[in-house]
Amino acid sequence: MYIPLRRKLIIIFCLLITIPFLVIGTITYIKYTAGVERNTAELSYQIVNQININLERYVKELDRLTLMPLYDEEVMSILKSHSHADQRAAYVTTDETNKMNLFISSLAFDKAEIESILIFTNDGGIFSNLDQSVRKKWDWSMAQWMKAVKEKDGGLTILPPHDASYYAQTKPQIVSLSRVIREPYTNKMLGLVKLDLTPEGFGAMLSSVHMGSSSELRITDSKDEVLYVASGGTSRAQGSFIRASAHSKYTGLKVTALISRGELREEAHELTSYTLMVSLIALMTAYAAALVLSNRLTRPIAHLQSKMRQVQQGQLQERAIVASHDEIGQLTEGFNMMVGEIDRLVKEVYETRLKEKEAELSALQNQIQPHFLYNTLEMVNMLALQGNSLKMSRIVSSLAKLLRYTAERQERLVYIQDEVRFVEAYLEIQELRLGDRLQSAIHIDASYDYCLVPKLILQPLIENVIEHALGTGTGTGTGTGTGTGTVRLTLSAHVDGDDLILSVKDDGIGMTGERKSWLEEWLYARDHSLALNEEEPGGFGRIKKGLALRNVHQRIQLHYNAPYGLYIDDTAERGVTVYLRLPIHWRD
Repeated sequence: MYIPLRRKLIIIFCLLITIPFLVIGTITYIKYTAGVERNTAELSYQIVNQININLERYVKELDRLTLMPLYDEEVMSILKSHSHADQRAAYVTTDETNKMNLFISSLAFDKAEIESILIFTNDGGIFSNLDQSVRKKWDWSMAQWMKAVKEKDGGLTILPPHDASYYAQTKPQIVSLSRVIREPYTNKMLGLVKLDLTPEGFGAMLSSVHMGSSSELRITDSKDEVLYVASGGTSRAQGSFIRASAHSKYTGLKVTALISRGELREEAHELTSYTLMVSLIALMTAYAAALVLSNRLTRPIAHLQSKMRQVQQGQLQERAIVASHDEIGQLTEGFNMMVGEIDRLVKEVYETRLKEKEAELSALQNQIQPHFLYNTLEMVNMLALQGNSLKMSRIVSSLAKLLRYTAERQERLVYIQDEVRFVEAYLEIQELRLGDRLQSAIHIDASYDYCLVPKLILQPLIENVIEHALGTGTGTGTGTGTGTGTVRLTLSAHVDGDDLILSVKDDGIGMTGERKSWLEEWLYARDHSLALNEEEPGGFGRIKKGLALRNVHQRIQLHYNAPYGLYIDDTAERGVTVYLRLPIHWRD
């Protein structure tokens, strides 16, 4: 694929500018992003550790509240009176209700993150600081969460989000802290204390931590159940986040921070965008400089290339301007010297060769003329001896046309109509001589009349048919022997693409395959002297006559070069067809 030098230089300059910029920019972006992520990860670990410490302190405070009933004798006495497991026997006096409500309200005082504090008795009663919104009784359908609390056997239990149906209106996804209340000396279960946290319970503690819109902070229990999620959902793609976590042995809770890498890279993107804008301006400046420099380097080469094209078209007087004294200037000077030498050689050698070629054309053309002139004069002599003055008059008249055509018209290219008239005059002479043995027909459309062809290219082919297809001569040609039958000769023309095909067809005695191979080798031989020395198959001796076919082929080749010339076809059952392929030319 052809790529101009100027484009190559521009591409090279752009690559030399762009590739280092991209490599440096990419390495800088990667290093900067990695540093930001590393620093963020370290900061995140510090944050979650601090949150974990605060969370332990917060849970310890709530744990202390769940132990307070053990230190109040009245509360313990009320719980003992309701320690029977039969829930149908539950009955709470007004005095018990007032004492328990007062005690619970004192625990919940100034604790906005606590939704409610509840104490569940064994016989199905509920004491709470919320008289209106909490039911007075509970049953096992409301207390599926109690199983986990009882399994702790008096230890603090942090319950994951669950539905609290013991409220007048069920509150979904309540996070609670609960423990079993046991009698200190007998270890008998007296009930359960439960602290329900508001949705902002953990949020109040974590509100000072800003994790970003696409990041999250979550608190999970020992079973990895989510208790609280800040700033996002409960699931994230692990590959896109930095994870930092801290675990509390006291509470069993785990604090996990998921920092979005996308948000971390936003700052890197901003820095990259600013750097890219500045770099693009620098790149555009560098590209413009590369364009100007490439133009300065390639302009003398383009000028030299233009002059070379003109020299290729034959304008040998053109010279390139030497604009510099570097290698390109030396190349231009060498080109000017070379073109000057070529111009001199063309005048001395090429024009001489043209004259030689023209002389050869004249010799070939003149070689054809005496051949048929001799036969015609011999026939005139015979008619004169016989006293047939009418035929002799017609022959002389036709001969005059032939002589006038060959002597007066010196053009090398003539109209087809003139060449056909010459052939008609020649055929008239031969038909008078041969009588019924020769029949001719000319089928050339009038639209070809002014098409130009080399002079005297049809008559030698017709003469070859008369001499060899009819067996009237002794020279070599397309036949293989003599004959006395009637031969029909047809001259026609047609167009094949941009070429004109002239054909001379006869239905004479034809030729063998061996004969055709020899004849084609002889016709297309490059050396004329070698062709004359070829031995004719069949033992007829050296070639003395029949140079007409070779001369016609050589003249066409000299005029037009390959693939134009003469071609032989012997595929028909009888006779031979000779084709002449010529380019279609018209008189300007």
